[in-house]
Amino acid sequence: MSKAAVRAIKFFEAFANTGLRGKITEKFFSGLLKLIKPRAKVIDENLKIAYPESSEQWRKDMRAKCYENLAWTVTELLALQRDTSQVFDWVKKIHNEKFAFELLAEKKGVIFLSGHFGNWEILSSWYSQYARRHGHKLNIVSQELHDEDISRYVHQMRENSQEELLPKELSVQKYARLLKNGMHLALLNDIAGTGRMMVPFMGKDATNMPGPVVMAMLAGVPIVPVCIYRNAPFEHEIEFFDPVNLPDKSVNHDERVKLAVLECNKALEKFIRKRPELWFWLHKRWRP
Repeated sequence: MSKAAVRAIKFFEAFANTGLRGKITEKFFSGLLKLIKPRAKVIDENLKIAYPESSEQWRKDMRAKCYENLAWTVTELLALQRDTSQVFDWVKKIHNEKFAFELLAEKKGVIFLSGHFGNWEILSSWYSQYARRHGHKLNIVSQELHDEDISRYVHQMRENSQEELLPKELSVQKYARLLKNGMHLALLNDIAGTGRMMVPFMGKDATNMPGPVVMAMLAGVPIVPVCIYRNAPFEHEIEFFDPVNLPDKSVNHDERVKLAVLECNKALEKFIRKRPELWFWLHKRWRP
C-alpha cells in the first residue's frame, strides 16, 4: 500500500506545476479532502475551543478553507520538486528580514520557532537555501513516519531543498552544544507535548513541549518566531518576529521554563489568530 502511495505521489509530482497544472492538481486534492473530510470532528472541536463564540456555519467554512490550504500546500510542494530554487520567486515579501540576516552575519546560533501554518515546507525550503547563499545551513529535527516508504520520500524532498536533517532522538544537551556552535535549528512547536506541562494555548490549557526553551536557555541563543502566509497560489510572504522574551535566572528553573513556553505559545497564537484558515486544525492540540 505504501509503495503504491509513493507511486501516486510521484505521478502528481511529475504533473504538478504552476499555472493550469497547479490548479488541476489542487482541485483534485481539495475535492478529495472535502469528500473524505478527514478529522472533521477534531477540526470542529478545536475551533470551538479557540473560538468559543463562533457559529456552526463559520466553523464549517473554516474547515473548508483549512482543507483548501492543505491542498495547495501539497500542490506547491510537489511542484517545487521540479526546481527548489523556485521558492525565491514564490516568496514575494519578507518582513523583518534583519533578524535572519544579522544572525547569519554574526554566525550566531538560533532556534526558529514556527508551526504547521501556511506552507511550512516552503518556509523551511526558502530559509535553507537562503542560509546556504550566506554560507550557513538550516537544520531540521526529523521525525520518522510510521510508513518507511513515505518517510524516505519526505526525507528526499527536504534534502532536495538542502535541509540538514537531525534525528529527534538527539539529547537536549547535544542540541544545546550544536546551537552554541552556531547552528540554526527550525522547530514546529504547535503540537501537543508528551509531558504534563500544562500551559494555555489559544485560550485553553494544553500539554506542551518544553525542549526548545530548555535548549535555548542552555545554549544562550534566541528563539525567533517566523511564519509564512499564502496570499495566492505560489505567492507567499514571510514574517520574522521579535525574539521570544526568556525570563532571567532570578526565577527558579521550572517556573522559568513554564513562562518561556507561555511566551512561545503567545508568539504562535499571534499569526494563527491573524490567518486561522492557514493553521493545521486537524491535530488534537488539546488532549484530555
